[in-house]
Amino acid sequence: MKKVVFITGSTSSGKSSFAHKLIDEYFNNSVIVSVDSMQVYKYLDIGSAKPCKDEIEKYNYKMIDIVSPLDKFSVKSYSEEFAKYINSSSNEIIFAVGGTGLYVESLKHGIFNEIDDNGKTREALSKELEEHGLNYLFDKLKKIDIEAAETIDRHNSRRVIRALEVYYKTGEKFSNMKNMRKKDADINYIEFTLNPCREKLYNNIDERVIKMFDDGLLEEVEKLIAMGVNLSNTSMQAIGYKECYQYLVDKTINKSELISLIQQKTRHYAKRQVTWFKKNSSNFIDLETLNLSNLVDEINNFLKN
Repeated sequence: MKKVVFITGSTSSGKSSFAHKLIDEYFNNSVIVSVDSMQVYKYLDIGSAKPCKDEIEKYNYKMIDIVSPLDKFSVKSYSEEFAKYINSSSNEIIFAVGGTGLYVESLKHGIFNEIDDNGKTREALSKELEEHGLNYLFDKLKKIDIEAAETIDRHNSRRVIRALEVYYKTGEKFSNMKNMRKKDADINYIEFTLNPCREKLYNNIDERVIKMFDDGLLEEVEKLIAMGVNLSNTSMQAIGYKECYQYLVDKTINKSELISLIQQKTRHYAKRQVTWFKKNSSNFIDLETLNLSNLVDEINNFLKN
């Protein structure tokens, strides 16, 4: 059984920088496994806050740039790829760093098996989406599984449909499926969830979005569009990419409005992530008040015992 140290938290909470600090100062023989649903895609660099090439090499990043933005990639795909890495890894210390809650949960608790109905349930729900709209489906989800509705973005049709699909195919609430999951990788873990104050978090988000545009986010999306990537691809559904695509194609808002929109949506997303981790994690840390030596001791004890 391999041991994994999770560093989790919302977007812009400082996860990567903190993991880098731990490796630089205390845990040299380490790798970082990215637990991020967008960093798996090639060419999605700026908008996914992907580490730069030097960082990828220095900190031995895994699970980055493993799939084309034109391809489908699911939480199951991620779990299977992670298991392949775990089975081939040696004695390095594994830090799993990221904020994609479903990916984190898939590694910690596994994925549940479900009946394959050749997509019939999903197709029926997609038709309901076309006929009645997303609010109609989200209201259904609230009646069926209020806990799932509280953690799922009501504007993310893919996630809403998925939660409903699970219920209709299994008879079980999406939020209750943890006990029915099967793990692809046999791991033991310890988790630290970064929890900065909301004001600092939101300031970090606003500054990061501005930097993304300074670094060339619009040009990155233009290149993806030229490759044939569009809103039907999961890769283009990420916050930042979707809005830039619509800005470039539809031209309904100006650049200043685009930046404000992405900042707002990212803050909302971060709030949902915080809610998720409060329900699924128990070891919260504030970097400004953290006793780092105690945390390092805790990690060392976990790795040794």
